[in-house]
Amino acid sequence: MEAQPAEPSTFGMLLYRAHRLARAHANDAARPTGIELQHAGVLSAVRAGGIHSQRELGAALGVDKSTLVRIVDDLERRNLVRRERSAADRRAYEIVITEEGERRLAEADELFAEAMTGLLEVFDDADRRRLHDLLSRFVAQES
Repeated sequence: MEAQPAEPSTFGMLLYRAHRLARAHANDAARPTGIELQHAGVLSAVRAGGIHSQRELGAALGVDKSTLVRIVDDLERRNLVRRERSAADRRAYEIVITEEGERRLAEADELFAEAMTGLLEVFDDADRRRLHDLLSRFVAQES
């Protein structure tokens, strides 16, 4: 029997459902650390360096200003980041990851990886590589 072509109208919903499934599993797995994927995205971007202001951070992550402020406020309350006046622009603040933020992010990253490994068990190694390649090409359109 010949394979039927994939219906383009179903891709959006499948990607949305895959995102919800992966996010829920990752967040559940990392719950003991108090880090969710939205927190990890901010912490990882700050840890990677090169981003100095909250504005740059929002642009790099594609997060609107009010959402980013809420996330950074939450991380700051939990002593995972701190805001420091920028040496280059005294009107701006830099977001700096704390030692506690580094430690908890490392723990969460391990738990996120375990959660994704579990979800991806439905695929063999070749399928996982292919899925990764396809998704990488798909999101590269964003650039």
